[in-house]
Amino acid sequence: MVSIFIIPYSCKHQPEDFAIPENCDLTRVTYPGTVIPILESNCYGCHNSQVNNGGINLSDYNTLSNLAKSGKLMGVIKKKAGYTPMPPDYKLDSCDIAKIEKWINDTTFTPPGGNDHPCDPDTVYFENEILPLIVSSCATTDCHDVASAQDDIILIDYASIIENGKIKPGDPDESKLYKKITDNDPNDRMPPPPSEPLNQEQIQKIRIWIEQGAFNNRCDEDCDTTNVTFSNHIWPLIENNCLGCHSGGSPGDGIYLTDYDNIVSAVESGKLRGTINHMQGFSPMPKNTDKLSDCKINQVRIWIEDGTPDN
Repeated sequence: MVSIFIIPYSCKHQPEDFAIPENCDLTRVTYPGTVIPILESNCYGCHNSQVNNGGINLSDYNTLSNLAKSGKLMGVIKKKAGYTPMPPDYKLDSCDIAKIEKWINDTTFTPPGGNDHPCDPDTVYFENEILPLIVSSCATTDCHDVASAQDDIILIDYASIIENGKIKPGDPDESKLYKKITDNDPNDRMPPPPSEPLNQEQIQKIRIWIEQGAFNNRCDEDCDTTNVTFSNHIWPLIENNCLGCHSGGSPGDGIYLTDYDNIVSAVESGKLRGTINHMQGFSPMPKNTDKLSDCKINQVRIWIEDGTPDN
């Protein structure tokens, strides 16, 4: 079936009344967890990388975001006057339309010419945020790394986290991993004492990732090295990649990275720079996972060369 996606038309089609159903959940609307499934079911058949009727490939984020920002995407799916109605043979469910509209309204799109796969600010990405957090907090020596495998549980990658964490996509309250990190009993919670429990921000991040479908997703981050600060760049990096091992009663190698002063001490000793760059004579960090991206290493370097400001 050949169709033109966005060309205005002159037929007498009028948009139907639009009302959001009372049971339409708009609380966790994201690009990978909400928008992609709707488009896969209703639009990708005619508008994908191989079959792109009208020259429209809706599986390409940049194409989709440009249509969304211009108003054309909502025009065609709401079947407004002046737009070719899509899908041509039926109208999307009103809740699906509302979800796409909310995603458009809530999303900060990267300007054209920017990152080919810009990060959706409403989405939690597994490789960027969840994997480093779980590896640094759970896949540690004597816990759930490959060598230790406490209780025969390994938590080092997406497959093992989904399987051994008994993740139920969309339902954190029925996911074993989430139950463990939120358990009020210190004898049952993870990470166990003397390690510090995950903070509320980290717990909420894992909860949202599961609610969004627990996808094995990633985002190619924009590398901001123009205004590197401790609060916006260095502390989030440490918190997500290092704090699980370097906090609590028995920090890795006796090194605490729990606050600004501790981190500056690691800088002054040369250990922070040596470990993240995997320099000879230093234990490569983060442990049990990939080296930090060049972007993050450069941010640390710039912050150190600027005099490690507490900004």
